Amino acid sequence: MLKKRGHNIHIVKLYAGDPIPHEDGIDFAIMMGGPMSVLDEANYPFFVREKELCRDMVQLGKPLLGICLGAQMIASAFRAAIIKAPEKEVGWYPIQWQDCCKGHSLELGTFNALHWHGEMFRIPKEATKLASSEGCENQAFRLGSAIALQFHLEATPESVESMLKNCADDFAKPGKFVQNEKDIRDLTAQYVKDANNTMNKIIDFLLEKK
Repeated sequence: MLKKRGHNIHIVKLYAGDPIPHEDGIDFAIMMGGPMSVLDEANYPFFVREKELCRDMVQLGKPLLGICLGAQMIASAFRAAIIKAPEKEVGWYPIQWQDCCKGHSLELGTFNALHWHGEMFRIPKEATKLASSEGCENQAFRLGSAIALQFHLEATPESVESMLKNCADDFAKPGKFVQNEKDIRDLTAQYVKDANNTMNKIIDFLLEKK
C-alpha cells in the first residue's frame, strides 16, 4: 500500500542485528510484533534504543504506528505498565473503537481483528484510549503522532498460516478467547480483507496528520 503511493520502504530486521535508524532519517515508522516481552531488555538490548526512537518520533511529531509488541513498545517508552492480560487472546474477535478522533477520518466503529497476545499495556497518561475488546480493556491508544494497536490488521492469509505453523503452542490450550486452528483459518478468509482496509484507514490518518 505504501509502495503504491510512492514511498520508499526500509525494513529493519532487529532479530538479524540490523541497526535502528536515526529518527532524522525516518518520515514514518511502523514497529511490528514478536513473541518476546518488551520488558526483557536484558536479552534484547536493542529494546532500549527502540524505546528511545518511540519518544523521539513523538517529540518530533513524526507518525509512528505500533502493532502488538510494537504497541507495547510505545506504551513502555512512555512509562506505562506492561502486564499479563486478564485473558489470552488468539484468534479473530471484535474491537470496539472509540470515536475520540471524530471529525478526523478515524471513526471505525466495531470491526473484527486478529489477536495474538498474552500481555497487555496500560494506557500512558499522555495518551487517549482508542479501543477495547471483551477480552482486553486496552486495545489501542493515540499519543501525539503515534497510534498503538494491540491487534493485527496487517494479517494476510500467508502470515496467518505462518503463525499457525510456528506458534501452535499459543492455541493448543483452549481458552475463552482462544480459537482453534480451523476457526482461525476460516475466519481469516472471512475477515482479512476488511481488516486490511481498516489498517489502510489508520495509516491514511497518520500520514494526513504528518
